[in-house]
Amino acid sequence: MTAEVDGKEITVTSVDAKKNLPLTINFIHSVQKTPVIEELEFDGEKFILLRTKYQSHGVGLPFMESDGTFREEDGFFIMDDMNRPIQNLSLRTGVGTNLTIMIDGQEIKLYEKFPAGTKIDIYRSSALKKFLGS
Repeated sequence: MTAEVDGKEITVTSVDAKKNLPLTINFIHSVQKTPVIEELEFDGEKFILLRTKYQSHGVGLPFMESDGTFREEDGFFIMDDMNRPIQNLSLRTGVGTNLTIMIDGQEIKLYEKFPAGTKIDIYRSSALKKFLGS
């Protein structure tokens, strides 16, 4: 995983790009101000968005029948069976969004490491390594 800070690329972390590697992205929605959890898995070539959990409907959140299987549980709306392939994943830290990633047992609080507006790229490198950093 890399971050771009002041035009320079910084490695956040690298992990083995093994098949079925889970990745969870947690953040506070910038408009609704409620938590959003996105669960992905690496299939050996790309990420697959499996499900999204959120507490209030809003811009950018899945809600259509074609998005997957919708249900409610423990105060969350959950969209399962999304199965959306994502070749390269780009995130951006934001004010009050508390952007956090969990990968390979590591929790990385990106919002504590980088200023708001920092672009974070998560991808499989040619050296069979993946994102994140220390």
